[in-house]
Amino acid sequence: MKMDYDIAIIGAGCVGTSIAQRLAKYNLKIALIEKDADVAMGTSKANSGIIHQGYFTAKGSLKESLSLRGNELFDEICPQLGVDYKRTGALFCATNQNEVKTLQGELTKSINRNVEVEFIDDPIKIKELEPNLKNEVIAVLHFPTAGIIVPWELTIALAENSVANGVKLFLEYNVGFIKREADEFSIHSTDGRKITARTIINAAGIYSDKIAKMVGDESFNIIPRRGEYIMFDKNSLPLKKILFPCPTVVSKGIVVGPTLHGNFYVGPNADEINDVEGNQTTTEGLNEILTGGMKLVDLPFRKHITNFAGIRASTLRHDFIVELSSVTNFIHAAGIDSPGLSSCLAIAEKVETIIKNECKYVLVEKDNYIATRKKQVRYADLSEAQLAKKIEENPQWGNMICRCELVTEAEIVKSCHTLIPCTNTDMVKRRLRPGMGRCQGGFCQAKIMKIISRECEMIYEQITKTGGDSQVVFKRSKNLNSEIYQGENL
Repeated sequence: MKMDYDIAIIGAGCVGTSIAQRLAKYNLKIALIEKDADVAMGTSKANSGIIHQGYFTAKGSLKESLSLRGNELFDEICPQLGVDYKRTGALFCATNQNEVKTLQGELTKSINRNVEVEFIDDPIKIKELEPNLKNEVIAVLHFPTAGIIVPWELTIALAENSVANGVKLFLEYNVGFIKREADEFSIHSTDGRKITARTIINAAGIYSDKIAKMVGDESFNIIPRRGEYIMFDKNSLPLKKILFPCPTVVSKGIVVGPTLHGNFYVGPNADEINDVEGNQTTTEGLNEILTGGMKLVDLPFRKHITNFAGIRASTLRHDFIVELSSVTNFIHAAGIDSPGLSSCLAIAEKVETIIKNECKYVLVEKDNYIATRKKQVRYADLSEAQLAKKIEENPQWGNMICRCELVTEAEIVKSCHTLIPCTNTDMVKRRLRPGMGRCQGGFCQAKIMKIISRECEMIYEQITKTGGDSQVVFKRSKNLNSEIYQGENL
């Protein structure tokens, strides 16, 4: 029987989509499998969005080499795919002499890695780099090529470019079990579907140990580590740099960091938990990150707009697992905790090498490969003259749906007809940002549902927030009232 695909990638976070995008340039049949209703639904939608610079990683580790290489690759990939990023630089801060010694030790290690870095203990220069830092900070390590990116925007761009080049994306495909039959794998979903492939790449994040066990590989276990965050309103603290405390052996510490869209956040903490789905915030955790943030800056508490948590996939190896399994043609891209986002493009590069050298694929590049992706036109990026022309051509450009983030009807309509069409409200949110502003969707969500209903030909009861059972509307109120009335008369 002919196999459906040469390669099946399980997991469509930043790692899985990076691998798909990297391999899509070759004459291969590739499936990208995701259990949720969109890409970037796990760790890739709930992390710090930092492009790290290889600092504070163990010498000789994959984390060291892949974060250094990955940092470089953003300059190549992001312009090609229309993804915004910014090299703000990062400061590691010392508030006492013991921490100064720690920073000086990392200075030596970074210089030996040929990493651009500067040690500064002049208070005037420190304030020039970041005016918001407290006076208690007496020295910093400055890493100028560290940067910021919106992780889900990168993941979506990688996925769309992959699809444009022939990768088949399977959303809401929850893998129930995998069988090895002769020279192929059959990947069965919990709803009865089946995909066959010669090779599987396991990029399933917090579920990667579960996927490995399905083929008999029990070489690692995932330890879920929850990180909580607090997000603050735009322009409430105009940070110039990403701010770290002096790290410990366990963690880089509580970060105070800017975002590309003018917000800033505090977090994450690091709490090992037993539940891979335990992404709820806690009072204790939020207090912990507030206390950590206040060591570096004065926080404008009244400007807080939301909080959230993400789960990192750690292992007892304390390093990335990017290797060929003991099971033939089964490749791990697992245990990808921090700095996983920074390393994802380099992880894809390494997987490409494994495919070629260890799985013995003959990789032939496509003649019609599409190397670039155009960024969607946004109201916020248009001049008055450009906007006037847009409105004249299409009045939907004049209908403002989200006033917090300046998103128009025309943009949302477009998002419903892309390579990965938006069929729930959070899909629109991740692509265009309605619902990420001060009101957190309080005024625009109903309008977005109306557009999705019209453009995707869905009734309101079918529209969800995140897919699955996350319906926004349960029933029409008149129907509900009728049922209640009938029930009272029974």
